[in-house]
Amino acid sequence: MIRNVVLDIGGVLVDYNTLDYYTARGYTVSEAEKLKAATMDSPFWKEFDIGLMPYDWIVGKMKEGCPSLASDIGKCLQDQRGIVSHRKESKGWIEAIRQKGYRVLVLSNFSQAALRDCPEALDFLGENLGGTGKMGEPGVICEGILSSHDHMIKPYPSIYAQLLMRYGLIGEETVFVDDTKENLLGAERYGIHTILFRSREQVLGEL
Repeated sequence: MIRNVVLDIGGVLVDYNTLDYYTARGYTVSEAEKLKAATMDSPFWKEFDIGLMPYDWIVGKMKEGCPSLASDIGKCLQDQRGIVSHRKESKGWIEAIRQKGYRVLVLSNFSQAALRDCPEALDFLGENLGGTGKMGEPGVICEGILSSHDHMIKPYPSIYAQLLMRYGLIGEETVFVDDTKENLLGAERYGIHTILFRSREQVLGEL
């Protein structure tokens, strides 16, 4: 019997912006593609999500990899407003899942910078997870793991083990919803059921 539903954030509860993050700052599509390659596609991008290395070190490594864009990289990443954007349907969707009798948690690779700079997009998170919602409010998620809080990221095994252990979850009683297949495979190794997110309606139907 399924008792728990664990939701990813980026691509599931909020829109994760890539090229449009840069075009919204006035860059052409061509310029945005170069900036994305130097930052989001860099092997150092995941360090934001892990949350162990200092911001200046991470950005410095990106600048070293693309010196011609160093000034733009620093300017674009200093304030990361718009890296994720609000989905107004998310709180109601979470509540719809709860009304089916499920306990709802989050499990997401999420940086402190995005958490700090995009509070309006994260109105479904309880205050204990760094969101703007209040613990105990209907539709607000107060349980789960954000990678930069615990310094571990999907799809590595430790993050799934920590989720199960911290919240006393049983893998066979849990469904994980993510928009990335690789992350689902990591969860399946712990006996967690998975749903590849395509739409809110599709997930509710599969549940």
